[in-house]
Amino acid sequence: MIVRGGYGISYNSGSYASIARQMVGQPPFAVSGTEIGSPADPLTLQTAFAAGSRDALTNSFGVDKDYDLGMVQTWNADISKDLRQVWNVGASYTHTRGSSLDIVRAPNRGPDGLRMPDVQPFLWQTAEGSSRLNALGLRLRRRPVRGLGGGMTYTLARSRDNASTIGGGGTVVAQNDQDLEAEWGLSSFDRRHQVSSDLSFQLPFGENRRWLAAGGVGAAILENWRASASFTWQSGTPYTPRVQNAAADVARGTSGTLRASYTGETIQVNDPTIDLFFNTAAFTIPGAGTFGNASRNLIVGPGSRQLDAQLARDIRLGGTRVLSVNLNASNLLNLVNYAAIDTVVNSPTFGQVVSVRPMRTVQLGLRFRF
Repeated sequence: MIVRGGYGISYNSGSYASIARQMVGQPPFAVSGTEIGSPADPLTLQTAFAAGSRDALTNSFGVDKDYDLGMVQTWNADISKDLRQVWNVGASYTHTRGSSLDIVRAPNRGPDGLRMPDVQPFLWQTAEGSSRLNALGLRLRRRPVRGLGGGMTYTLARSRDNASTIGGGGTVVAQNDQDLEAEWGLSSFDRRHQVSSDLSFQLPFGENRRWLAAGGVGAAILENWRASASFTWQSGTPYTPRVQNAAADVARGTSGTLRASYTGETIQVNDPTIDLFFNTAAFTIPGAGTFGNASRNLIVGPGSRQLDAQLARDIRLGGTRVLSVNLNASNLLNLVNYAAIDTVVNSPTFGQVVSVRPMRTVQLGLRFRF
């Protein structure tokens, strides 16, 4: 029996570069303005920049002076044990805790207009976010014996946060700057269940094999073939029900961050289809002057199932010459896997599947080495 444990800390130093790219276009580093000319009064070099002023506050982005780098701490433990020299079983547990994660706020955005009428809309990046992830993994593996080996792994995980990025000026703006607790929800990468398995097999024909060890035509055709297959099944990642292109939000530079209102009905449907993946009646557009009460990442998206396989052989042609044959099949069973769904309430395709993953593909490869 083997027991292992570990602890690690990582920081997101790349966020500084993203902040710098956004700050370089802000006063006092850059001053922008709009001047409109006409045929009767054309713009000249003397008048084109006359209205520009370094005293006017035209910033659209800012950073908290106490901004800190996002930090992620990871604890993990693993235990494994051999059974009869061929089988190995194991379990692992991982806990991840993020702190000082990026939250992009809109302090001048209210439910019915600007909170500060004389100040233009702006975004404010802080390091107030946090995250929690717990994952339990179980595995079973058979070492290759007589040409047969493989294994299976199951992972049960849950991740929650109020900021799904650890830096880089996140693309999602908090809906209500006065209620950051409402941002707490499933992480955008949360995937509750994952199962993966693999199998490798060498055909038992030819020299030092169970059958046709004496050689012959049959051995020449069937020997040295290797086959492998892998199967993956995983549940879907979550989506946020949103309202897109709300006029007030477009004016405030926060389009797409207004969430829908949740009616309390069951979200999942018994038989999801490409035209109705979830219950659209569970969500409505919020009333004028109000924020939506739906939480972040409330809708669980489509999962996936896929079987891949490979058949390969090296054919020795004498000396150092070798011909390698590879036959690879992706999505061998040609299973239909939905890739993305539309969760924008005011979209004409709301509730529908808008993309799918690739269908079955088979590729034959030949490589000659000499």
